Amino acid sequence: MRLARGIAARLMLALLVMLPLAAPAANEEGMARILFVASQRSASYTEFITHVQQTLDTGNPRMPGNDTLFADDLSASPAPDPQQDLVVAMGTRAAQALQEWQPRTPVIYTLIPEMTFEELRQSGRLPCHEDRCTAIYIDQPLERQVRILHAAFGHRRIGVLLGPTSQRYRGPLEDATRRYKLSTATAAIEDAEGLLPALQNMLEQVDVLLALPDPLVYNSRTAQSILLTTYRYKVPLVAFSKAYTDAGATLSVYSTPRQMATQTAAIIREFLHGERKQLPAPAYPERFRVQINRHVARSIGLDFADTPEFLSIMKESNDE
Repeated sequence: MRLARGIAARLMLALLVMLPLAAPAANEEGMARILFVASQRSASYTEFITHVQQTLDTGNPRMPGNDTLFADDLSASPAPDPQQDLVVAMGTRAAQALQEWQPRTPVIYTLIPEMTFEELRQSGRLPCHEDRCTAIYIDQPLERQVRILHAAFGHRRIGVLLGPTSQRYRGPLEDATRRYKLSTATAAIEDAEGLLPALQNMLEQVDVLLALPDPLVYNSRTAQSILLTTYRYKVPLVAFSKAYTDAGATLSVYSTPRQMATQTAAIIREFLHGERKQLPAPAYPERFRVQINRHVARSIGLDFADTPEFLSIMKESNDE
């Protein structure tokens, strides 16, 4: 009998020791898990993930658990954990990596250009099983860009260089500028050699150059030439990233990683806690930032009119 009581006591002690280790696993069993897939290790992706976590944690005692992988890691990684509820792919390289990985888990693609997402989806290899994927594009809607351009510069003639991947925007661009009674001149760029002659010819005819993301037209090799040429012709360039404004563009319209993260967190929360486990349709960023290079503006003789519309837009753009 004494031996039996000793064995029972030791068994109870073992169970008590094991309980703290077992409890987290039991708690996590009912907790949603998110996998973040980043295109690379960078401060912007880290900021994005951190803000998504902080936003989800606000007022939520059961914040989803999460893991992070990088695009280069996926080839060596096992299949996704079946207990993961959602994958968030950040950037083009992450989306391309998921083509090879093919997770069955619903996916939110973010920080990715609309054209890139559509090309990947139309290829048939993007893991959008049963339409269980969505995207938050990194580029801005044309109507927003034209509205800001009109508020900043007034009634001007807009020039746009269109490469092979941005040709599809010719019609929507003309519709948007027509609503604001602006005229538009476009030039089709077929190869890198034709870029500079087309740019110079256009700058002789227009008052503002609007840049649309296109890998042939706007890239690390062409940026300096475009910026210097527009500056020499004293034509303001309206670009699509803070980096362009810092380098010499007159104005840029873009969304910050923090703004994109806020929108992503809202989709995650609705997907995990809403009645319908369904992702919304792909969308453009809800929030945006307008950055002005006032030194360049003054150098080319430009003075932004502080109209009520422009002041309203600048106030709106400061909203995180």
